[in-house]
Amino acid sequence: MAMDCLWRSYAKSIRGQGATEYLVILGAVLLVSLVVVSATSASTSSQVSMKQQQSQAYWSSLSPIRVLSSKVVDNNFVLQVQNTGSSPLRLDGISVEGTALPIYPYYSGDSYGPAYCSRPNDNFSEQSMSCTLILSPGENAYIAAQGAISGSGNVIDCAGKANREVSDIRLYYSVGGSNITNILLKGEKPIVASCSTKTCDVNWSFVPGNSSLLVNDFCVMVYEARNIANIVTSTANGTAPWGSIRLSDAQSNCSSLGVGYHLLRDREWVAIANNAASVAANWNTSVIGAGSLYIGNIGVNSSVSYDGDDPDNFTSNSTARLILSNGQSIWHFSGNVWEWTDGTLFENKTGIGSNGGDSDGITGGQMPTNGTMLSVEWIEYAQITNYNFLNYSRIPSLSWGSSQGIGKILLSPGLASNSSGYVSPIHALRRGGSYANGVNSGSWALFLSFSPTNTVASGGFRCAR
Repeated sequence: MAMDCLWRSYAKSIRGQGATEYLVILGAVLLVSLVVVSATSASTSSQVSMKQQQSQAYWSSLSPIRVLSSKVVDNNFVLQVQNTGSSPLRLDGISVEGTALPIYPYYSGDSYGPAYCSRPNDNFSEQSMSCTLILSPGENAYIAAQGAISGSGNVIDCAGKANREVSDIRLYYSVGGSNITNILLKGEKPIVASCSTKTCDVNWSFVPGNSSLLVNDFCVMVYEARNIANIVTSTANGTAPWGSIRLSDAQSNCSSLGVGYHLLRDREWVAIANNAASVAANWNTSVIGAGSLYIGNIGVNSSVSYDGDDPDNFTSNSTARLILSNGQSIWHFSGNVWEWTDGTLFENKTGIGSNGGDSDGITGGQMPTNGTMLSVEWIEYAQITNYNFLNYSRIPSLSWGSSQGIGKILLSPGLASNSSGYVSPIHALRRGGSYANGVNSGSWALFLSFSPTNTVASGGFRCAR
């Protein structure tokens, strides 16, 4: 009996020791597994880093155009390129993975800068909507190649990725002083670019780019600019929009927000108008092209006041919010106060009329025309026979007019007005319409009779980035 108890005690001790040894062994196995996983992860990260370094070393060694840095922001391929040759180069285009992409010549932070060529040496054609970038010897510049092209989807997709290996990159260029154009520079190795997402501030909306307008993705104020403690602010606090402001002050107020912030450009405005018009929810029939686009706060005379962007306090029975194709929105884009956009045009006046009319007609300026207009007058977009400087401002369908909620265009063939009268050959661009302009207001509404120094209470602005 005593021997039996002793044996059971010994066996129990052995089993306990075995369990302990098992746990020790299991712990060691788990530790080794963690080390292996960690090593594998570090190895993978190291491999990506090594690929990036090798990629950068290769692309920065090319000639006569080298790529100094790269990244993918949303679906836009951003490259910093440099002319390493001794002659000026014209960058004619870029092809990525077999698809030609439109290019944009500036980039700063996570904003793309002007969405069309605007430097003195860059070539831009209003007729063909094409853009080429001129680089002097040694000069470098950022370009953003837009990945989302209508009908082809996203060429460069970074969804769920920290890095993107971009293959088959081809740069096309021409050399100054040479008759040979569209020279091909093809990279033999892919570029490993980091992935990031463009973010917008609170009360700002993300606007998808429009390649046919040469407008890249950008952020825009949801609400018309307000003066909050002398800081331009997008807010629905019910206060009056920031009015009675000159174009230059609107520009500087937007720029004061930081790098990449700017007064909404006219081409960007048209991109928003096109985008909103493609959304059925913005039509009063819920059918695109049928009925009318919703208009902001408008009336038929000046007794109607501005709307403070308060959803519970409309001063008209119209819908003041437009929905973008990505579900984001913008308020009072088509009526409330006129809004400066960043752009001007020159009209070459040859005659003098009492209201700024050009008694001798248009003789080389940039003003659109219906072919016969000699004085300031509202007309339907369908009546324009020559868009001239504003070729990009064409409406999607010639059957659309003020009855479809797009507004009208006020042509001013002569001088523009300021506080001293019609005295300026420089015409500023104001969009959207005011509470006092009735059916003249709308998404494409354009007022061309003011000079940049004109100030009125019904004139505000909106910033972008």
